Amino acid sequence: HAPYKAVLTHGFTMDAKGMKMSKSLGNTIDPLKVMETNGADIIRLWALSVDYTEDHRIGDEILKGVADQYRKLRNTFRYLLGALEGFSDAEKVDDIAQMPELERYVLNQLFHLDVSLHAAIRDFDFNSYVRELADFCNDDLSAFFFDIRKDRLYCDAPGSIERRSYRTVLDILFERLVRYAAPVLVFTAEEIWQTRYPDQGSVHLLEIDEAPNDWQDGELAAKVDALRGLREQVSAVIEPLRREKVLGSSLEAKVTIGMMASVPSGSTPESLAELLITSEVVLSDDFVEISAERTDHHKCGRCWRHLPEVKEDGTLCGRCEEVLA
Repeated sequence: HAPYKAVLTHGFTMDAKGMKMSKSLGNTIDPLKVMETNGADIIRLWALSVDYTEDHRIGDEILKGVADQYRKLRNTFRYLLGALEGFSDAEKVDDIAQMPELERYVLNQLFHLDVSLHAAIRDFDFNSYVRELADFCNDDLSAFFFDIRKDRLYCDAPGSIERRSYRTVLDILFERLVRYAAPVLVFTAEEIWQTRYPDQGSVHLLEIDEAPNDWQDGELAAKVDALRGLREQVSAVIEPLRREKVLGSSLEAKVTIGMMASVPSGSTPESLAELLITSEVVLSDDFVEISAERTDHHKCGRCWRHLPEVKEDGTLCGRCEEVLA
């Protein structure tokens, strides 16, 4: 009988212009030379990123794009390794219900990523597998979750439920993502795993178990998705002010959100300011759209937030004083 359960066939690999590779044309690409320059994981990432059902291309510019995608994935793990330094079981928050909404939202997103990746594995859909993994790391984590929560990581008290919840979710993310990355970035995933767990064997001996159902929360996901849409609108208003040097960063902005903007129920000015990474947020029934201006508040010397309680630049806000005390 056949010594395999399934066979996958793929199209021809062409050069960057879509031409058949030929020694006489001098357009062949030696995988060994590519590996000498970029490493074997770049070759694997390229192979799993292309649509293998059709003829596909390879060339220097294409490989540069793949290398950029690789660096973004690697940077996600670099952040996780740094942010989890010293993390232990004693710090974990076991009850998901105790976690803030943003942490529970990310677990919901991770659940759906897990479902998609398992389906991609069953369907040999490697292109979707790589794309969804990269999009999650870039869009859901680096550009959203990590960006908002770095304040909690660097400035909150080590024993606070907010910081412990964040680090607990980071730990869950690490354990999941390194397993997802292992079939794609074979050497990098092993390096990442050994950096954190030098005495626990190889990452390639681990199973990719299905995510628990209690991570799902459709109602919360709808709310935070709406907030992400609002965040994009506010960013579009703030960015021109940054280019014009009116603002140095979004933390210097006072944002007024008018009645035409879609603000989910239960959102407070304080929670919105944290989500939008701004000094303050004003919800106005007298204003129609979204506007931003430079705040009059002074800057805390530790967390860099501009708050009414900070009397002059460089002094501390109430939270930072409490943490340091």
